[in-house]
Amino acid sequence: MRKNKSELYLALFIIAVLAGTVLLYTQMQEKNAYGMFPEKLGDMSLSLYKEGDVAMTEVKRLHGNSPNVKVESAYIADYRGSMGSKAKFWVSESKNSEEAASLLELMNSSVGKTGMFSESTNSTIEGIKVYFVSGLPELGLYHYFYAKDKRVFWIQIDNPDEAYRKNIVRESIKLI
Repeated sequence: MRKNKSELYLALFIIAVLAGTVLLYTQMQEKNAYGMFPEKLGDMSLSLYKEGDVAMTEVKRLHGNSPNVKVESAYIADYRGSMGSKAKFWVSESKNSEEAASLLELMNSSVGKTGMFSESTNSTIEGIKVYFVSGLPELGLYHYFYAKDKRVFWIQIDNPDEAYRKNIVRESIKLI
């Protein structure tokens, strides 16, 4: 009788551990309500998130619906800070990193020719080549774009402090 009781307790313990592990695993796998975007970025909080057809339509419109632009999915996020800082992300996802790199180069080669943005300059942040352009006031003045894996990011950051903006880009590269 004593052996059966200890075997029963051991079986219950193993079942409890397995159930707890499965529960923890499924909670960790649940999708973030904001997709890939963190709720906080620097001193800003996420204020808007779009994905699916709505984001795809807007991102494709920004690319001019060019047949050379192949986008599998798109994401948009707005961040707002208490001191008036704002950041807007437009993210396109390609089939693979090669297509994303090609899209980035296409964007870089045409962005300065639109009359809406300056010619780009580039720097390396967190090991990634990041392009910077300034825009007309009605478009927002400070824009950064780069490719990471199979995604291309365009970030508009409304803050005149260059160090602040680069820190937001750095944090974005690390977190998103």
